[in-house]
Amino acid sequence: MNQNPQNTLPLGDFKPSDQWQTHINFIFYGTLGPAIHNHFQTYVSRDYRLAHTLAEDYYQQVCDSPTQTTRFIQEWGVGNGNLAASFLSRLKELDADERVYPFTHYILCDYSEEILKGVRLNPRLLEHRGRFSTVRVDASHLDCFKPQSLDKIISNEIWDDLATKVLLKHDGTVYEEYLQPQLDPSLVDADFHSLQDWFDEKNLEELQAHASLLPAIVWERSFQRVDINDWPYHEAIEEQLQQCGDEIPLPINTGAFITLERAHHLLKPDSQGYTGFDYGMFGLDDLNQEGRPYFNLYGGQYTFMVNFDLLARVGKSIGFGQVDKDYQDRYVGRQLDGPVVSLVELVQNHPQVAEMAPWDRDVLMLQTIHAVNTTYRSPYKNKLEYPPMDGTPKKQRKLIAQLAQKLNPYGVPDTVAYVSESEVFKALKPLRKLGYREKDLQRVFHSHPPAIAFTAIHFR
Repeated sequence: MNQNPQNTLPLGDFKPSDQWQTHINFIFYGTLGPAIHNHFQTYVSRDYRLAHTLAEDYYQQVCDSPTQTTRFIQEWGVGNGNLAASFLSRLKELDADERVYPFTHYILCDYSEEILKGVRLNPRLLEHRGRFSTVRVDASHLDCFKPQSLDKIISNEIWDDLATKVLLKHDGTVYEEYLQPQLDPSLVDADFHSLQDWFDEKNLEELQAHASLLPAIVWERSFQRVDINDWPYHEAIEEQLQQCGDEIPLPINTGAFITLERAHHLLKPDSQGYTGFDYGMFGLDDLNQEGRPYFNLYGGQYTFMVNFDLLARVGKSIGFGQVDKDYQDRYVGRQLDGPVVSLVELVQNHPQVAEMAPWDRDVLMLQTIHAVNTTYRSPYKNKLEYPPMDGTPKKQRKLIAQLAQKLNPYGVPDTVAYVSESEVFKALKPLRKLGYREKDLQRVFHSHPPAIAFTAIHFR
């Protein structure tokens, strides 16, 4: 067990990681609602290319089998609604003969009513009135829907939020990770014993006034021996443990297993299956890399990397006949007939970026967007907000404001957006003026995927 950090007191006891993870995320989503998007962006928060790729895949799968009955699509964990809006817009555009879009109904499912309120106000989604609805429901409790009624299920970055245990082995013995939340009482303006009670009871009304609580939590961890013979899918877990080295923490995404069970139960026999996008270890080589991360903290939210190799094994155990994995950028790139990278990856490969101050990197990011926008055009109008970070000097603050104000509303929609190799190299002249080198740009588009990567996995 780690030694307690100085000046901290426990908010609770040591418990298996999945118990504290789901506890903390209930508080995170319940207190922040749509404001969670201030803590992180995903590839569907503002960008459209992942959604368009999904829509094109779906259209190709169903256009030769027109129907007069409704095809139901569900999205589990809906973000701000941009994935649904972009999917439906692209599907409508593709469906010139009106054989698919008029018979499609898209159901957005989330357990946060605050999130759903925000979705229902999404102006681009409102363009598809009558083609979508929202339902408040937990992704692991979907028994309210009729079995074998869905044609497609989509989820984006929900598995990392769902219950996840962590195992490692040592000399043939299996150990499970336990966590304990601790807090420095001086960091929160509240009576500590009351705070402990509110935290234990998940009292959202009281915790709403203490937003600084979650990021201030320090997580202690220990590992205790465990027998997994009574765990669901223990055969698949044991098989993977045998193929991984000692002392390597393996996320066991038990909440994701439940979504696979629900999906298999809800999808029609001739459905287009369940497609999930998330961030984690693609295969066994990635799992076996020593020192790789296996969890993240975002503004106090506790998320685990996804073990895609184990998800594929469990999917087949559940009864899916076909499971296909793909790196997310390659999945999108195939639809665009060429490699893609995110804009932030482009900036990270600038030869001077590591030596830059944070505000100078912000300036470079905006200048890079302007350069790429000379060849990039989005089908959707979007105002990219780019407020300067705290501590930005006056000169850079003014420059950031000027650059953000002049951004093309039909340009790159977000720093977490896919840009193609063709778009970038057509903008090579202005990019060179910013200090980019052609060899660095070539490398970013043709480098080997990292051990922790965004992945698309399809179950049918």
